[in-house]
Formats: sequence, C-alpha cells, structure tokens
Amino acid sequence: MASRARTALFVVGGVFAALAVGVVVGEIAGWPFLRQPMQSAASKATAVPVTLDGRVRVHLIWRPRVEVEHLNIGSDPRFEAPHLLDARGVSLAWRWGDVWRWQRGNEQLRVQTLAADVLDARLVRQADGNANWQLGAPDKAPKEDERGLGGMPSFGSLVVGQGHIDWKDRVQDTDLDVNVRGREGEAITGKDAGYEATIKGHYQKLKMNLQVRAGSTMPLLNDPETAPDAPWVPVRVEGSVASSRLLFDGQAAALLGIPRLDGALSFQGPSLAAVGEPLGITLPQTPPFDLRGRLSQNAGVWRLQASRATIGTSRLAGDLSFHQRATPSRLTGTVTGPKLAFADLAPAVSGSQPPPSNAPAAQSPARPDGKVLPQRRFDLPSLKVMDADVKFAIDQVDFGTTAMAPLQKLKVHVLLDAGVLRLDDLETTVAGGQFKGMTQLDANTQPAKWAARLDINGVDIAGWLRGMKPDDAAPAAKATAPQALKKEREQARKGGEQAVQSYVTGVLSGKLDVRGSGNSTAQILSSLDGPIDIRLRDGTISHLITEAVGLDVAQAIGVFIKGDTPLPLRCARFDLVANDGVIVPRLAVLDNQDSTIRATGQVNLNDESMAMRVVTQPKDWSPLSLRTPINVNGTLGSPKVGIEARGLVGRVLGAVALGVAAGPAAAVVPLVERGKRDDTVDPCVTNTAAAVAEQSAPSGSAKKP
Repeated sequence: MASRARTALFVVGGVFAALAVGVVVGEIAGWPFLRQPMQSAASKATAVPVTLDGRVRVHLIWRPRVEVEHLNIGSDPRFEAPHLLDARGVSLAWRWGDVWRWQRGNEQLRVQTLAADVLDARLVRQADGNANWQLGAPDKAPKEDERGLGGMPSFGSLVVGQGHIDWKDRVQDTDLDVNVRGREGEAITGKDAGYEATIKGHYQKLKMNLQVRAGSTMPLLNDPETAPDAPWVPVRVEGSVASSRLLFDGQAAALLGIPRLDGALSFQGPSLAAVGEPLGITLPQTPPFDLRGRLSQNAGVWRLQASRATIGTSRLAGDLSFHQRATPSRLTGTVTGPKLAFADLAPAVSGSQPPPSNAPAAQSPARPDGKVLPQRRFDLPSLKVMDADVKFAIDQVDFGTTAMAPLQKLKVHVLLDAGVLRLDDLETTVAGGQFKGMTQLDANTQPAKWAARLDINGVDIAGWLRGMKPDDAAPAAKATAPQALKKEREQARKGGEQAVQSYVTGVLSGKLDVRGSGNSTAQILSSLDGPIDIRLRDGTISHLITEAVGLDVAQAIGVFIKGDTPLPLRCARFDLVANDGVIVPRLAVLDNQDSTIRATGQVNLNDESMAMRVVTQPKDWSPLSLRTPINVNGTLGSPKVGIEARGLVGRVLGAVALGVAAGPAAAVVPLVERGKRDDTVDPCVTNTAAAVAEQSAPSGSAKKP
C-alpha cells in the first residue's frame, strides 16, 4: 500500500516537474507552436483579422509579451481603411489582469508597451462615434473616456523607430498625418542623431504644421498609470499652431494623446483668442503676443511658467496651470508684471476685434439712435467653458489716455466658478489714494446678474483725472503731483493770482454698492439699483466756471479779463441713489468761497434722458448778476443746456422799467446781487430746509417710462 502511494506521488511529481521544465523551455524558446492559436484567439477577441508573420517569440509567465517580425491588425470594412496597424520589428507587452478586465468589459484595453521599428497606423472615427480602434464585438457601444478617444487602447508607452500614423476623427474634427523617420545607424552623430517627425493637419480647429526631433526614441504615447517609468528623451518641436509660431526645446515621454513633456517654450502669434478657443480655454482677443518661459504637462495638467509675456505694449509674467482632465477644465495660478495696457484687453470687454497695429486711428461711428451706452452683448457661454482661480499683481495699469493717470500696484483675485465670474479683493492706488472693491457677473441667470462694491479713499482728483486741465496748462501741470496741487490750494486760500492748472482739485472719497441685470453694459445700467456717494474736499475750483454757472456777468467778465484763478473748494458731495436705472441725487452740492451750487433732478439710464436743475447761491456782492437756475435736459449723447426764463425775465423787465423811470444808472439795481454767506453750516453734511426748498425740481420734470 505504501509502495503504491510512493509510486503515485512520484508520478504526480514527475508530471509537475515535466510541466515546469516544459514551461521553462517554452519561455526560453518563445512558444513557437503558439503562433496559430494566438493568431486565432486575437482575431476572435478583437473581431478583426490579426496575423503574425515571420519570427514570433511569446513570453507568457515572466513579463508577458510577444515579439513579432511582422504584425498586422485589420480594420472593419465600414471604415474604409486598409488596416488598423501594420508593424515590423514589434515588441508588445501586457499584463494579464488588464486583459481579463478588458474581456469582461470593465475597462478599456491597456497595453503596457508597444515598440516597433516600422509602424503604419490608420485611425478612423466616424461622426456617430464608432471607430476602427474600438476592438471587440461590433455591437458594443463606444465608450468615451477623458481623452475623447473612446475605445482606443491605453498605451503605457508607444515608441516608434519610423513610420506613419494617419488619424481621421470626425468627432473631434481632427485630421493629422504623423510621419516618423529614424536617423540612427547612418553614421550620424551629435545633434543630428536620433529621430525626426512631422505632424501636419488640424486638431479640432487648430491647424498644425510641426517638426519634431527626438533623441534615442520617438515617444508618441504614454499612460503614466500603466507605465509610470517610461523613459524621458530629449525633444525639440518647432512649427506653427493655428496662426502662431511655436518652439519647444526640452524632454518628453509622450507627444500625442495626453502629452508628458517639460521644456523651454517660445510662442508668438496675432491673438491669444485664436489659440485658446479650439482648446476650450477662454482667452480674450488681444494684439500680437510673444511668450517665453517653461511648459510642462503631466497627469493631464499643463503648467506654464512664463518668464516674459508681451501682449501689445503689456509686459507680464506668471505661473499658470491648466487642469485639462478636470470637469470642467480649470485654470489656476498667478499673473504678475510691470505693465498691463488696458487697450490690449479692451476687445475682451467690448467684444470688438483690435485693429491692425499699422491701421490709422479712427473715431467710433455715431450710433443712429443717438445712444452712447455700450449695447454689445456679453459672450456669456464662454464663462461656462472652464473654471478659473487666478491672482493678479500688476505694477501699473495704463488706460492708454493722457486724460487719466495709470493705476498703480493693482491686485485682484479672479474667480470663475460654474459660470459666475468674480473679481475679489480688488485693490489699487492712484494719485496718492486707493480703490478697493469687488465685482461679480452671474451668467447662470437670464438675464445675467451683476453687482459691484467700491470704496475710494484719498485720491487726488486732479492727479487722477488729468483731462480736467486747461489746454494752456503748463506741461508740468499735465503730470500734476500731489505736492503741486497742494501748493495750488494753499495759494488759492491766500488769495494768490496763480492761473488755474486744473478746473477742479481736491481729495476724492466715495462708496458705491450697486447691482443690475442684463446681457450688455446698457442693459445692466438700465436696471441699476443702489447707492452712490462721492465726496470731494480740500481742493480748488475754477473761478470762471463758478461765475458762469451762477450767471454773474460782472464777475465773469472781470475773471475773463484778468485770467482764471482757482477758488478754495470747501466741499463737494454727490449722494445719489439708483432705482431701476433712474439715478436721483439725494444731495448734490458744491461749495466754495464764492458760491454754493446745488443740483436736483434725475438721469434715466433706460432711455439715457436727463432732467437736471442747477441752482447757484452767491456768497458775495456783484453789481451785475443774472442769477437764475440752469436746466440740463436732452440725452447723454445730446445734452441741452438752458436757463429758466421766469426769474430772469422779471429781473430784466425790472431793470428796464427802472432805467426808463429813473435813468440808466437805476437800471442795474434789480441786477445787483448782495450775496448771502453762512459758514457755520456745512452744506455737504446738513441738508437744511431752505436748501431743500431751493432744490425743488420744476414741474414737468421727466419720469421713468
């Protein structure tokens, strides 16, 4: 009995030993007798003809792979392609777990390595999403992955010595022709050794014509999850993308699919928008750009470290990451630089295309309806294409006009999240003062909702709004410094005769908290709601303007003859409230040593109409004054300024009557202005009953339609 057991044990052990020896011999020999079974099994699994010609070596246990002298994988006749893949000198490696999951339909086919000395691939996808690379039963629905190449095997690495890839994809509007040519084995050394490739055609809407040079291999595809240790090789890419020129010099593990690369980048083109639109990146229309820096891509994240980015006259830098595989795609990072010219990005706001750099300057044509508020509709769908989280820190923002001083030290946090654009933590300085605030545009509602908050503190208004200077102001005054304006105010208080260097000076402060809705600037302003409070103190105002507004003929003539001089400005305040697009002043007053000027009425942003009344109360004596309220009517595009005739006619008739009765000298008596001064009341703080009565709007003033 024991003898039989020992015999059986020896037999079983011998069988296992023989199998083990057979497996070892088979692994060493490459299982040559498995050519036909493997060919049949592959054809059945892929549902297309698969042929293995020439020398074939198979390894099934240790690092499973097949080495084939000639491999041909057919293409379904529906796609009118001669084959899917025809390759020579092929090494194909896989993992059994990946094959098992693919056979069960749980995952796409993962190929660990495909290397070929010569390769010819014909990739075709039709408009219905069916593709010849979707290997398996033809009734299986195509599966879309994050690459948008549903059913395409995932390659740990795809390396080609030389060959051709023809990729026609009607789903992604792609038609690329890739040719690879090796330059090894030709007694070529140094920089000319390695591989060359040309990539021509278009990817989505991006026309491409690129020349690629690589080192020891041409790394076309790589899946970092399947083959994270794929070799990085030196790569240089040069050519055109859309209408832009590109030069990349660095290293890469993959150039197609989701690239893996890292290197120096030089990129020039006519506009950022032409590059961003096909890639799903919301970028503005801009003047020509020139970008230098470092570009990398790994795990679906593009990173651009721009050491220099020139856009028109703007000079910027930054560190930006574009998360291509996020849903939706996401842009993060920082942008810095010494100068941002607003005109370089203005087309993004107005929506118009920037004129060529050599085009002559031209004025905007007048609109036939006479309105001036911008009516161009916002591109709201672009706010939902991607998300963004970018911080800006710019030394200077130039508005492109001498009438306004550049902003300094601009900081803002731009957030774009699910169609909501926010400019948070906005902070900048100008003319010794500061602006702080935020704004938001929500594209998820119809119409879009907009809101803004802004605080203004300590801004020298003449230093900021330089366009308020007389044409004959001294050149130095055109770039007025706060110290010069302070000197002008001091001389005005002392009664100096210095000529006016700015019609209005002073320290500006204010707050606004407004909101509106609409798909254009005009629509938002026509629904504007919220308070606007602007104050000006410690400044000066033109003497001539003050007398002209008060219709003080005698003093205006005197000022005109001897020259305009600044009057000390006690205060000015415009406390406004907007209600559904109608702006009404709760208090609008300007007070200087000569007069107190008040305004009432409304500005209707729905139809851009105005109905304002300006009343001047002189503080000093004048022998010849026609003091009467001034009315400002009409529209923003065509204002009409006139005087109220009632009071003026009475004074003029009285002067005529006295002149006839008592002689010419008596005629000036009704026109004498005695003035009224009360420096105990601050009109910019207290709205007295008398002031209210004097501000009363005339009957028939315009109402909101």
